[in-house]
Amino acid sequence: MKRIRARKNVGGGVDRISQLPEPIIHRIMSRLSPKEVVRTSVLSRTWYHFKASYPVLKFNEMHFGDEEHHTNLDKFRQVIYNSLNHFCRNKLALVAFHIDIFSPSLSSDLDSWIRLALENKVKSLHLCVRTESILSVPPTKLSILPQPLFSSKTLTNIKLTMCCLKQPLSIFSSIRKLSLVNCRLKEPIFLKNDDCSFLEHLVLKYCYGFKSVHISNLRRLRTVDVSYCFFSFELVVASQSIQTMYIYARALSKPWSIINIDGCHHLKFLYLQSGTITDKELQSLLSKLTLIEELYLYHCQQLETIYISNPCLKTLLFVCLFHSPLRIIEIAAPSLKNFMYMADSRVCRIKVTGCCNLKTLVLKKYMGPETTFHDLLSKCPLLENLWMVQCAELERLELLNPRLKRLHLVTCSKLNSVKVDSPNLFEFCCTGLKATTIPGVGGARSEYERSSHWYYRLKEVLVHSVGLDFDNLTDLF
Repeated sequence: MKRIRARKNVGGGVDRISQLPEPIIHRIMSRLSPKEVVRTSVLSRTWYHFKASYPVLKFNEMHFGDEEHHTNLDKFRQVIYNSLNHFCRNKLALVAFHIDIFSPSLSSDLDSWIRLALENKVKSLHLCVRTESILSVPPTKLSILPQPLFSSKTLTNIKLTMCCLKQPLSIFSSIRKLSLVNCRLKEPIFLKNDDCSFLEHLVLKYCYGFKSVHISNLRRLRTVDVSYCFFSFELVVASQSIQTMYIYARALSKPWSIINIDGCHHLKFLYLQSGTITDKELQSLLSKLTLIEELYLYHCQQLETIYISNPCLKTLLFVCLFHSPLRIIEIAAPSLKNFMYMADSRVCRIKVTGCCNLKTLVLKKYMGPETTFHDLLSKCPLLENLWMVQCAELERLELLNPRLKRLHLVTCSKLNSVKVDSPNLFEFCCTGLKATTIPGVGGARSEYERSSHWYYRLKEVLVHSVGLDFDNLTDLF
């Protein structure tokens, strides 16, 4: 093996970056944009040759436009053909091929580009064909994929955007990750282990044209994401290997007819957004998901009562920023550590039983009586983080918790007294304070504007606060 000598640069230092192995340099290039990859060729002769063998090709038509956003299509075509032919001539394996176009005249070249990429044994393909509106485009003008794409044995990752699929998805026999965004699907989706035995991740976003999704007995499938798909259809999933599932059900004129995921007995993470699910349907669903650890319920506007009894549940989040008829939430989860409630409901009551391990509690627009709130805190001896936002009925807050570390009070308009006895408290945040007395910090007294946010390390606090707007806490978890 030829020994690589360390070269010295003009400043007298050693050029160690050029001595890195080729896989490491390609790994670095994978983190860069296409323009940045081209710029690396000026670092040294070694990097110039590595750029030519970089196994990831990314092309975006927008990068070939002038100041008036007019694309030089001939140059764009020539660059893609030259790059693909270079890999073919040198018999180099292509790891990924990403292309993003918006000119209709380039659709005729897609077939040739994809065929050349498949000849180079490409593993990941990302195809995006942008149009003004997917619903207004006739099927004949959407990109129709070439037949060799479905018979490829090396392709493991496919992401298609604004394409027309006339074949059933089961034809992707060797795919591990399949993502379809804004695609027109002509056939009902039936996926079973005999057809897609290698599939691990399935994503359907903003797709339409199909009436049903049936997934059964896919032994390797781990993640399913069905988000914002147009029109009503039937979703039936029965695969015990699935651990993560996202369901965003848009509330259109025709709601989803069926959401049946009872067969996913090993599901651990569920994100459900549905404006049509009822109390009975949710209760039946949760009774079968006994191993669920994280449950996120977003904008479930038809729910009036939520009863959850699960020994494995660790995180529960309920968000409904529109008017909600929710009246009661009862939770019996000894493993629960994080609970967030954000809803526009004036009659909801929260009752917890056995949630002694709760560490993070977030309440926004909670209108329950003050006694109910203090009863809730008394059942959480291990509470470390407390956020209270727009809790308009709360007038007095007393916290005697040796483990409390963070306390945030925002827009609690009636709150006029806060007493805290927590030796481990190190962060206190409140918006809109006009005056505060902090005995634990030398008894200092300061004036603050209404928009101020402040933090102190302290042991005991006495606060008089006024309310301010506070919009979003959804990224807390």
